[in-house]
Amino acid sequence: MAEENVIVDKAAYQSNRRYMAWTALATMLIATTAVLIWPDRFAAADSILMMMYGSLSALVGAYFGFATPKKK
Repeated sequence: MAEENVIVDKAAYQSNRRYMAWTALATMLIATTAVLIWPDRFAAADSILMMMYGSLSALVGAYFGFATPKKK
């Protein structure tokens, strides 16, 4: 069972996680900019945007929270 969880290419795994976090941050910035430029277009999608911000911020927070090395 322990052998199933072995990461073959750890460098690629870490860089893919980093790209995912930066893409989530960029998506949040683009959505925020779009809402600030065209607020009337996004009034109907208020709940969807709140769910998107919550999900993406949790993803980024988990990445930065789990990626920091533990100091002992």
